[in-house]
Amino acid sequence: MQLYHDGTPFFLQREGDIARVFLEAEPAIEQGWAVGYLHGASSYTELKPYGDGRWVAEMPVTHHQKFHYRFKVIVNGRVWWLNQAGVSPSAPSVLQDFSFSSKEPPVWVRNRIFYQIFPDRFKIGEPGIRVQKGQYRYTDKEVETREWDELPRPETGYMEFYGGNLEGIRQSISYFQELGINALYLNPIFESPSAHKYDTQDYHRIDPHFGSNEGFAKLVDELHEQDIRVMLDGVFNHTGDWHRWMNKAGRYEEPGAYQSENFRQYYNYSGENPDDYLSWLGFSTLPKLNYAHHEVRGQIYANPDSVIRFWLKAPYNIDAWRLDVASMIGSEGTDKDNKQILAELWEAARETKPDTYILGEQFGDATLWVQGGVEDATMNYFAFMSPTWSFLADQDHKGHPTKLDAREYAEALTRPLSHLPFNHQLAAFNLLDSHDVKRFATVCPDLAKRKLGVALLFGFIGVPCIYYGDEIGLEGADDPDNRRTMPWDDRARWDSEIYQWYRTWIQLRHQEVALREGSFRILHAEGDHLVFERRYGNERVLILMTRGTPLQHDLSGSWTDLISKESLEGPVRISSTGVRILKQTV
Repeated sequence: MQLYHDGTPFFLQREGDIARVFLEAEPAIEQGWAVGYLHGASSYTELKPYGDGRWVAEMPVTHHQKFHYRFKVIVNGRVWWLNQAGVSPSAPSVLQDFSFSSKEPPVWVRNRIFYQIFPDRFKIGEPGIRVQKGQYRYTDKEVETREWDELPRPETGYMEFYGGNLEGIRQSISYFQELGINALYLNPIFESPSAHKYDTQDYHRIDPHFGSNEGFAKLVDELHEQDIRVMLDGVFNHTGDWHRWMNKAGRYEEPGAYQSENFRQYYNYSGENPDDYLSWLGFSTLPKLNYAHHEVRGQIYANPDSVIRFWLKAPYNIDAWRLDVASMIGSEGTDKDNKQILAELWEAARETKPDTYILGEQFGDATLWVQGGVEDATMNYFAFMSPTWSFLADQDHKGHPTKLDAREYAEALTRPLSHLPFNHQLAAFNLLDSHDVKRFATVCPDLAKRKLGVALLFGFIGVPCIYYGDEIGLEGADDPDNRRTMPWDDRARWDSEIYQWYRTWIQLRHQEVALREGSFRILHAEGDHLVFERRYGNERVLILMTRGTPLQHDLSGSWTDLISKESLEGPVRISSTGVRILKQTV
């Protein structure tokens, strides 16, 4: 018996107070219902035959933030249920029901391929504005400068500057186009004394060593002209201790929280002394903001000139915010009121620019945040990157020994998905690495397996993000080694095979609507072997892979290999570590 439903327009159509839902069933059902939840009670709507093994029901729906539903059918005299967890003989948990939200991610996101840039290490475009050696002191150390081909040093990583800037990004627009990138995620670019810039000094000013506010506005304009969207990194859990609200270094005439009662309510204190402020993970340079104080909410997102609104509006017109340590933002030195604060921030962003994308940074399970109106997505360490490392490189994101076979890997992918509304699945922010973890090329030095990782990044449901340099095989261990410079002038260091592989999968992603907007379903997962389907209406894309042992999979009907262009029927084989991507249009 097979029952199938997904959240694409071919199976779910919403019109006002009605949701038309379709179910595929084989063999034919004797009786069935779409079961929704209306005004606190179950609502049964009978399924009616629609033809070609499809059944339809028109359910009444509410306009509350989230509506969830499942199917109940009778086949051969026995009841079966279907929700996102699959088919079950008993009533399943409501937490894994099909669902949709009235507060959904923007549609533009699902058609994007993001490219993450750590600006200081990406490209020097304007040498005259770079930090000079010894220009200032921070944390009792003089700032350092490095030559472009030198490796970062752990003892001075956050205080050493290479000179990358916004002009370097502007000069790389043709490179983004060649690669197929149509969205940028920039690590922090606001004024800050460190190289990483997670210690914000001024939320309304581009760091002068990166460029200027005017230059950034022009950069966004040029990127938008080429249909490249822009996401900024917002550090709103804490400021830097140089920020005027704290003013620990006394760089501003107006006293800050360190010198007086001025702005003291912006932060959290454990005692009366100036140094008794609470900070992020105990780092004294990162005093934690207190959202119990209404002025903090006003400054960050509520006021007309708040940080969130300032950069979304003209002349800057950014498209998205990534929220650093999103789940830690809160009141009174904790994460108290976290979801309420993030929901208010989400509303403020949407009020300012209705198609803003709000991405949260969380390493753990963030499904409770991604149900509509809090975060549109989370950086998918938990439900994509970490299990992918464990499947291909025998370790998790912490580097702890964790080996998953294909069945365990499939479960790690699908279990969190089953808790999300479908349109939030399409907006999931998938990555193989970032500035906060080792680079994938270091974690997975086996090129054949690394190519499987790339196929998974572009084949899995959600939005792919490439960390700069991954496409050329750039390596890097823990921070700051994972923040090496992009070797523009040393093409001998570029891995041409992995570069072409990335380009191939980027092109496939742009070409195939099923990879961007289709449903995701595991068809086979055992040992080294994984087979999954992306489906959008009559279009089916099949991705088959093995991480070692030979794989044979029997095809039903005629298929085309999207890379080799070969026509296929019957059994398809992969003899050793590798992947194939096939397409069938019914």
